[in-house]
Amino acid sequence: MFGSDLDKSNTPVKKDLLFKILVIGDVSTGKSSVIRRYVHNIFETHYKATIGVDFATKIVQWNDNRLIRLQFWDISGQFELLY
Repeated sequence: MFGSDLDKSNTPVKKDLLFKILVIGDVSTGKSSVIRRYVHNIFETHYKATIGVDFATKIVQWNDNRLIRLQFWDISGQFELLY
């Protein structure tokens, strides 16, 4: 079929999914720490302020062999820096 989601064996093509997750909040609330812990399994005791925005991606295997990409946008708590 032309333009369908079927491959040559007539089975549905499973497409990877992308979710963009915007993490916002007040200064020094642990946004970056939570993201680093989930994505890299790292927790740092030294604080480094986010300037502007940082990005991190975690790829998760879903139960039906589908890949899910979680793209985290870590937004600075100092919103005046964004303008």
